[in-house]
Amino acid sequence: MLSKHPVEVLKERKLTKKELAEALRLSMVAELDAINLYLQIAERVEDERYRKVFEDIAKEEKTHFGEFLELLKTLDEEQVKEIVAGAREVEELTGLKAEGDPDKGDAQNISAEVLSEEEWTTLKKAFREVLDVARVYRRHLPVVSVGKGVPAIPLGTGTTTLVKLEEVSTKFKIALLDVEASRRLKTPVYLGPVQVAAYEIARKENEYITKSLVSSSGVKIELSDWGTPGNPVSDVTRAVAELLKAGVVPPFVLFVSPSRYAKLVAVHEKTGVMELTRVKAIVKEVVVVPELPDSVAIVVASNPSVLDLVVGAEAEIEFIGPEDGFYAYRAWETLAIRVKNSSGIAVLTESQRSY
Repeated sequence: MLSKHPVEVLKERKLTKKELAEALRLSMVAELDAINLYLQIAERVEDERYRKVFEDIAKEEKTHFGEFLELLKTLDEEQVKEIVAGAREVEELTGLKAEGDPDKGDAQNISAEVLSEEEWTTLKKAFREVLDVARVYRRHLPVVSVGKGVPAIPLGTGTTTLVKLEEVSTKFKIALLDVEASRRLKTPVYLGPVQVAAYEIARKENEYITKSLVSSSGVKIELSDWGTPGNPVSDVTRAVAELLKAGVVPPFVLFVSPSRYAKLVAVHEKTGVMELTRVKAIVKEVVVVPELPDSVAIVVASNPSVLDLVVGAEAEIEFIGPEDGFYAYRAWETLAIRVKNSSGIAVLTESQRSY
């Protein structure tokens, strides 16, 4: 052995967290060595009665290796991430994927039957329901799916430019006590952490798309005071006029913050009509984006010749492992905004303010 067992070195005190992780790694090496030893002996034993014993012991050592690995996951978060990253890299390079990989999303593949098939289905449904509501942009922009494992895609404008897909992720935990209590009481598992994680994924997606649109826009217009009747209509009309002047075709979509939308639904005494009604005569849709600053509004020609939202890995959940009385999970997706014609995006901003 190249490493010295920490217990032989530390006799006066207990192991620290770091030293315990080192001890687990060393124990895993010992288990792998034992597995190879017992299997090699079994291959050379002619009597089936004795051979079965060595093969059975080898299986037990594999179980011990798995137990040590699960313990190590609770102590070394970086190790967990690297295991997941390594599995992805192997799949991308070779197309090979180990059976029982929790990344597949099947309930029976989750370590130690953490969730039943029914519980896992309920969890995924709750996650998806929040995503479908909170992911605003993808309901109003062209969407292209390229599949999991694609790192980048061509811009699609006759050039060799590639657009890199970005990863959006978040981590959440489900308490072991909650799972046990739900089974004992025959009630649904508390899914608050799952719903929060879904909202976090949606929030990060909305923020990423907002920044991409603002940085890629080809038309800049100054916002006026939308508290004054007629100003919202005037601003949106100017934006649409610039898009049409650039040869961009409808449909046009206006994205605004919640507070700016509130100004659109106000009924002004002189006209007796909401500003929103008048604005909708100019654009197809007016969409509220919670992540959009009050100082910014965006008008987009929502057609594939201008831009599309490219989705690589659709939002999914993978099991990380046990962690201090919880089961840790990671939700993630990959996506990119592919802007093919920046003249089809108009950003309206207040003067002397930037996003």
